[in-house]
Amino acid sequence: MVYNPATVGLALINSDAALVAKDRRTLSDMGYSSIRLFPSLVEARPHLGDEGVGLILLGDRTGALSGIECLRAIKRDKTLQHKAVVMLTAECRRERVLEAVSAGCGGYVLRPYTPQTCARHLRSAWESSHPDDDRAQRMAQADELAAAGDHAQAAAAYSSVTQTRNEAMDLFNQGLEHLRLQEFGLAIQAFNQALAINTMFAEAYKGLAHAHKGLGEQEKYLEYLNRCADILAIQDKLQELKELFAEILEQDPDAVNPYNSLGVRLRRSGDLSGALHAYTQALILTPSDENLHYNIAKAYVHASRREKARDHLRQALAIRPEFTEADQMLAELEQEGGEAQGA
Repeated sequence: MVYNPATVGLALINSDAALVAKDRRTLSDMGYSSIRLFPSLVEARPHLGDEGVGLILLGDRTGALSGIECLRAIKRDKTLQHKAVVMLTAECRRERVLEAVSAGCGGYVLRPYTPQTCARHLRSAWESSHPDDDRAQRMAQADELAAAGDHAQAAAAYSSVTQTRNEAMDLFNQGLEHLRLQEFGLAIQAFNQALAINTMFAEAYKGLAHAHKGLGEQEKYLEYLNRCADILAIQDKLQELKELFAEILEQDPDAVNPYNSLGVRLRRSGDLSGALHAYTQALILTPSDENLHYNIAKAYVHASRREKARDHLRQALAIRPEFTEADQMLAELEQEGGEAQGA
């Protein structure tokens, strides 16, 4: 599918009338002819699912919601989560950019912006929401083979989709480098191109799992289910992951919660807010996992929120009283006393 501003419909959600007027003029000059304006998500929601809406643009205030809150609400809606969403924002703090990335932002345009910069980000966001035709065609062929019961051919076809995984990793690493240089727009473009590839990988890995199950290869079946689960955790697709993790637990009752693994990686990389979000999602899947409560406690210690850490350590010990590491950490924290101010 070829990108063309004249045929891509925009929905702009922003409560600031002055900015809306300015954005509308700029977008019209860029060649966009179908621009729908909404002051809030409440007014916009009934129209966002229309086929004519190819891009959703968000200001910093969208009615009662901030731009980030509006973004999260859109991405939680299964009928809208495939839509490309771009932030038009004056917020340039690194934490806000990371929040937008984790919420599923397709582009991040800092005000004041030039038409050329905005056009580049809108195009990138739109293209990142449309997987390339060749890979999509291979996925369709694999799905047809699986539906016909040809598990061996289906497995080969699904494998061809996932053979370019390094491409997604390269894009992810590019995103990290752009982030380090505070090139936020370029960082989000790279992250979202990686996620677009990984979205198809998740579907392909799930297909591979069931193809190997059909071939009676239980070990491969479980391996690919877990690969799919890891990607869904990164993309924060909780509902899909709940269903998939239930399937994994049927085969392996001791399977590691993928959100827990993601939280550990994020905590070690220094992204404490991302780690705590992942751990919170993990609790929904496995609320009685004492190791998860222990990991959450460690994240809260790094964030200098001692009371929260103590609370989760007590929960871990209530589940497994002989949990030595948790007991030792709790003793140290109770000896310190008080609640340090959060970072």
